Amino acid sequence: MLIFFQDIRSRSVYWVLFPLLTGLLILIRIRHQGFFQFWQPALINLGFVIVQLFILTIYFSIKNKKWINVTSQLLGWGDILFLLSIAVYLSVLNFLFFYITSLVGILALWLTWQVVSAKKNKYIPLAGLQSLIFIVFLASDWWYRSFDLTDDTWLLNLITK
Repeated sequence: MLIFFQDIRSRSVYWVLFPLLTGLLILIRIRHQGFFQFWQPALINLGFVIVQLFILTIYFSIKNKKWINVTSQLLGWGDILFLLSIAVYLSVLNFLFFYITSLVGILALWLTWQVVSAKKNKYIPLAGLQSLIFIVFLASDWWYRSFDLTDDTWLLNLITK
């Protein structure tokens, strides 16, 4: 929640929150599933984020015909650090599901806000809004027990129905 408020207010987040979040999520994940079941999905998710950043860098570099650092103006370090933090907690399909639905939802929300609001801003507080969505995902997982964010079974069952 602190990430959300900081990102909305100042478009920046204290970097120290991300190692704390990562450590907490690792502890919860290991307590829930054990140490050996933790590493494979975490590494796959981290690899996915790194590949995404590489593809974005290549795409914008080709588009602008010069080398572009995506963290300079396109994507903030808080956005990247937040994705890396939650990548260690979520299973692979849950991470992809969260990533896609949060990006689509935030884009729709932000475009709607830009139309309705008199105050225009071209920068999207991505880490803050994604952290808010992640809180909803975690609350649903912990309180309703209808699905498990550390296991893909619920999502695979939903897809195959």
